[in-house]
Formats: sequence, C-alpha cells, structure tokens
Amino acid sequence: MIDRTERRVDLHTHTTASDGTLTPGELVSLARDTGLGAVAITDHDSVAGLEEGLAAGEALGVRVIPGVEISSSEEGCEIHIVGLFLRRDCGELLDFLAERKKERVRRNQRLLDRLREIGMPLSPEEITPGAGGLLTRTHVAEAMARRGWAATPVEALERYLIPGKPGWVEKNTPPPKVCAEIIHRAGGLAFLAHLDRIHKGDAAHSLSIARRVLTQAGLDGLEARYATYSPQWEQTADRLAEEMGLLRSGGSDFHGARKPNQLGTGLGGLFVPESWVEKIEAFLQHHR
Repeated sequence: MIDRTERRVDLHTHTTASDGTLTPGELVSLARDTGLGAVAITDHDSVAGLEEGLAAGEALGVRVIPGVEISSSEEGCEIHIVGLFLRRDCGELLDFLAERKKERVRRNQRLLDRLREIGMPLSPEEITPGAGGLLTRTHVAEAMARRGWAATPVEALERYLIPGKPGWVEKNTPPPKVCAEIIHRAGGLAFLAHLDRIHKGDAAHSLSIARRVLTQAGLDGLEARYATYSPQWEQTADRLAEEMGLLRSGGSDFHGARKPNQLGTGLGGLFVPESWVEKIEAFLQHHR
C-alpha cells in the first residue's frame, strides 16, 4: 500500500526542450508551488532542458532529477523508455540523442510528404518546433489545426498521425535494449513507460509486450503509476514489478497546456510517493 501522507513526486514531465509548453525553469517553479518532493525532467530524445532545469532547482530549492524519454518499438507498437538519474554530459548519450534528432528530421520530411499526398500540404515554416529545435508530431498536429484540418491538435493526431491513420509514417527507432544500454552507460536507470499505451485497446497484448521488453531489454523498472492508469492497471503494474523484482516509478507525463495532465496529479488521482525515489537511489548506489 502507498502511504499518501508522503510527499508526491513526478518522474515523467516534458518542457519546451521537446513538446511541453513550459520552459524547464517554469516547470521547476510549478513543482515548487505544487509542493512536490522531486520532479524529473524527461524530454523526448533530448537533454537540452536539463541545464536550465537543474539550475532552477538549485535556486528554488527543488529536487530536480535529470532524465530523458527515448522512443523505441516492439512488434510495431511504440515503446517509450524513461531514463532517470542520468549524467547529462555523457558523450555516448549525447551522440545517441544527436542521431535520434537527425532521424526525427528525416522522418518529419517523410511525414510532410505523406500529408501532401493526401491533400494537406504544410511547409516547414508553418511548424514551430521546441526550444531545442526538436520537432514532434504534436508540433505538426498544431499546424494542421491552425490550417483548419482538425478542430484541435489532439483531433489531428488521432485522425491522421497515429498508427493506421492516413498520415502515419513508421518511426526508425532503436530496439528497447539499445535504449536501456545507453541510459545505463550514462549512469542512469531505465523504466518502461505507460504500459497501458503500448497497444491501446488491447490490454492483454500490452502486458505481453511489456513482459517481453522488461525481460529481454534489461530494464530496471516500470511506471507503476501513470496519468491514464485505471485502478486495474495500477494493480497489474504493481504485481508485475513485484513478480519481476523491478523498481517502480511513475508520473503525470505533464506537457503544460498541450495535455490535461496536471503536474503531480495527472488527471486527478495520480500519486507517486517520495519513497520510490529513495528506493531508486538506494538501488543506484548499490549497483552502479
């Protein structure tokens, strides 16, 4: 059982360095105002926001955990690996993320070509990337909504830019094991993110893939709490972590104004206890 008298933490958040709407400094300030015991900055395939975020944490008295969220795939399903307690200056990590950024550029061009083919031409100038120059599907969806091709960016994503939809372009992503290895080389720990989103609508398949990835990729833990988890998913994640001897993490997947997920509380019921961070740290000290 989770002791809800503990302080909350949030170990999955995004800033303007990827596709969030708050700068790293603004995110840390909000974490202070929210009363969080710790906040991890885990931008997509980027550590560009960590320097500012860590400096803000020092200035504001907020514990900031350096992290990243790396995109991967398994059986045609998107797999996201969250790395926590990284050395942000690790050369191997920086080289890896630089290559991921180049691949995003190549894939985004293919995506724009696909949209042009289906009668939705967008110029690169119409799309505003994140502060670090990282461009994601969310930025494309916002441009599509501005053009009137969807009422909202979320609708644009769901109608055109997810697997099986007309504008979807398959990602060229590294396997989960490679993602975990690069996180480990940077001194961090690797966690399987949002199990319920691996194969939306098929919980059994999501769980099957999760088990295989956790076993074969050498991950250290999983997100046992997440913004969209039902009570059943929380119980499933807890059992899986216990059964496999894995650490537990969790977070809101906060993106600022781009998602309804609120920092620390997700969609209202999220609670990730501070003691989970202490257990992660203890594991790090013993194994690294």
